Amino acid sequence: MPPPLGQGPAPAPAFLSIIQHNCLGSWNVFLSLFESFKEATTYPLIVLLQDPPVNKAHLPSFNGFKFFFPPVRKPRVAPYVHMSFLSTYTVLPRFKGVDDVLALDISSNEPLFGTAFHSFRIINAYSTNTVDHRVHSVPPDVLFHDLGFPLLVMGDLNIHNPLSDPLRHFSPKGISSSTPYFEKAAESGFALFNPPGDYTRFPLVGKARPSVLDLAFANPPLLPLVKSWEASLPSTGSDHIPITITLAAPSLNQKPPRPRWADTDWETLEPIIKGFKVPAAPSCPTPPKLDEWMSDSPNHLVALLKEHTPVSRPSHHSKPWWTPHLTILRREYHKAARAAKKYDTPHMREVAGTSKAGYFKAIKAAKNKHWSSFLLTATLQILWTAKRFAYGRAQPRFPSLPGAETPQQMNNVLLEHFFPPKEPFSPPPRLRPHNSVPPLTTEEIAAALSKCSPTSAPGPDGYPTLPGNRSTKSTRQSSSKYLPHWSSWGITPHR
Repeated sequence: MPPPLGQGPAPAPAFLSIIQHNCLGSWNVFLSLFESFKEATTYPLIVLLQDPPVNKAHLPSFNGFKFFFPPVRKPRVAPYVHMSFLSTYTVLPRFKGVDDVLALDISSNEPLFGTAFHSFRIINAYSTNTVDHRVHSVPPDVLFHDLGFPLLVMGDLNIHNPLSDPLRHFSPKGISSSTPYFEKAAESGFALFNPPGDYTRFPLVGKARPSVLDLAFANPPLLPLVKSWEASLPSTGSDHIPITITLAAPSLNQKPPRPRWADTDWETLEPIIKGFKVPAAPSCPTPPKLDEWMSDSPNHLVALLKEHTPVSRPSHHSKPWWTPHLTILRREYHKAARAAKKYDTPHMREVAGTSKAGYFKAIKAAKNKHWSSFLLTATLQILWTAKRFAYGRAQPRFPSLPGAETPQQMNNVLLEHFFPPKEPFSPPPRLRPHNSVPPLTTEEIAAALSKCSPTSAPGPDGYPTLPGNRSTKSTRQSSSKYLPHWSSWGITPHR
C-alpha cells in the first residue's frame, strides 16, 4: 500500500515519477500494479491508466490517490494522482468530450523542475481501431499541440511504426495508419522516448507477435526534463507492461553563460561610460582598503558592460540553423542505423537509408532557410561576413609544391632543392703512401690544439678539444707517433 496520507513521499519540484499502464479492465491487474509500487525505486506520484476496471460507472480507489475520469459511463482512461502531490500543486483535469483522452494541467506558483515554467500538461490517451482500420479513435491533432510549456503525451495508441519497432515487418495498412501520428509529432517538435524495439505488449494467448504500443512523446520544452524511460516494475497479469517516465531538473553542471561582446549595445552604454567617475583614492589607506579601491572601479565597469551585453551558453555543438525537428530526425536516423548494422536485413537497410536521406535533406533545407533569413536581415556592417560565408574559407597562403602534400614531404622537397645531396665518396680499393709528406712534430700538434676553442663542439671522433689542450707532453709525444701515419696514408680513422 502507498504511504499514509501526510507521511507519503514529499513531492519535489525538481523530480517526478509517472507510471503508465493498460489494465485490460481487470481489477486484479489494478491491484497488482499499485501493490508493485513498493518495489519501485521512486514512489510514483501520477499513474496513467488505460482501460481501467469499471463497475457500475465506478472506478476502484486506492489509499492515498485521487482519480480523475471523463464524464462518461465507461471511461477508457483514468489518471490517479497522489494526495501529497495534490496538496502542493494545482491539478486541473481537461476533458476532450470523449472517453479515451484526458489531459492534466499541473501548475504551481514556484517554477517546476528547476525551470522557468510554472505549468505543464500530461495527456493520457487510449486509441483504438474504428470500423475503418486506417482511422483510430484518437486523431493526431488531439494529442500533439504547439505549446509554449512542457507537454507529455503517453498512452496505448495501438499503432505500429518502424521508428518504435524497427524489427517488425509492417503491412501497408499498419504504415498508413501510424504515419500521420509520427508526422504530426515531428512537425510539432515532439520526440519519442521509447527505446526502439523495446516491446511493451506481450500477448498472453494466440500467435500474435510482441509489439510496441505504449508510447511516450515529449515536446521541446519538456525534452531536457525527461530523465529516463524504463519498464522495471514486475508483471501485473496484463499483456502490457508498466512504463515509468521520470522527469527531473536539468543538470546543474552546465557551462556558465558567455557574453557576446560583438553584440554589446554601445549606443546605450557609451553615455553611461562617459558619465562614469572614478572615486577618489583613500587618504591614508591600508593595504586591504587600497586593494578594494583599485578593484571597485573595474568591477563596476565590467558590470555595466555585462548588463548591456547578451549572453549565450558556450558549446562547439551549437548551430544557428539547428531545430528541434532535426534533433528528432537525427535520433531516429541513429536508431535505424544501429538496427540495420545489428540485424543486417534488407528491410532494416531500407529503413536506415530512408531515415538517412530524410535527415540530411532536412539539414540542407534548414541551412538554406537560415541563410535566406540571414541575407534578408543583413546590414552594411555584416556584408563582409556574408561574403566570407558565401566564398568559404580562404585558401592557405603557403606555396604548394608538386609531389608534396604532407609537411614532411614538403620539408624533404625544400631540402633537396636548396641543399642537393652530394655524390657519395667511395674510397680507393688500395691505399698508396705519400712518402713526400713531412712527419708531424709535437710542437705542430700543440700549436694546432692551442688554436681550438675549449668550448667548441666535438669533431667526428666525438671528443672535445678541451682534453687535447690540457694533455701532457707525453700524451702529445704519443700522438706524434701515429699522426704521421694518417698524413702519409692520406686517411683518418672514424674515431
